[in-house]
Formats: sequence, C-alpha cells, structure tokens
Amino acid sequence: MPEMFALPWNVPLSADLHLGQAVHVNARAAWLPATVTSITHTRIGIAYLTHQRPISPLVPAVAPWVVRPADGVRLQPVHKLRIGDVAVTFDGTPLAIDHVWQSRSGWWVIDYTDGDRAAVPPKAILRLTDPTPTVTVNGLPL
Repeated sequence: MPEMFALPWNVPLSADLHLGQAVHVNARAAWLPATVTSITHTRIGIAYLTHQRPISPLVPAVAPWVVRPADGVRLQPVHKLRIGDVAVTFDGTPLAIDHVWQSRSGWWVIDYTDGDRAAVPPKAILRLTDPTPTVTVNGLPL
C-alpha cells in the first residue's frame, strides 16, 4: 500500500531548496502550497500561500522531510480526483489512479492501476503530476 502521507525519516529532499522557491508542505493528510523563506540544516522556514498571496505562517518553520518542490506537481483535493490522474507519492513515485470512491465511513478509497489501494481522510489533498508545460519568456518561467 503506498504511503501517501507517512513521514519517512530516511527519504532525503528530492532537490536542493532555495529562498523564494514554491514548495508543498505535508501537513498530515493535506499538502499545502508555500514559499521557502529560510533554510537551515534542521528547519525550513516557510510562508503558506492562500489564493496566491502569502498569509501569516501557520508554522513558520518545518522539518526538511515534509517539504517537497512544487515544480511539475499540482495539488488536488481527494474528492476531485479522476481516473487517469497520476498521484506523486512522498518519495516521488508516480501512481496512476484507476478508481476513486467514498466509503461509508466518509474516507476516500483510491485504487491504483498497479493494484495498490489507499484510504485517505475526506479533507485530504494529494500531489498530482502537472502535464501543463511551464510558460517561459527568454528561459524564465512566468
């Protein structure tokens, strides 16, 4: 069963982070958009984003292993998942979604094309691959 929200202590950051970078922060069963504001060996300073505007931080610094770069990945609430969407696990493994349904308990059940299954809370937000190409002007993203 894929670990969509577990905090694997042995998984390093998938890429080097830099100040001002758009990232996703794992907040239990939901990924939240944020921007990197500071970097130390043990903590990453972040500012959470709502409607593309920074808000006062919920937690101003988090452990490095709960932060992932947002490049090429979009956030999607579990109730808006569709067949064919490709979820990105915590370690970066892509998993294609075969079927999504809500159980009697209210939790959502996600069946993947490889036969795995995951149950997630109703307010879960997953990371999905973003097939939309980045628009650039002279090599700089907009």
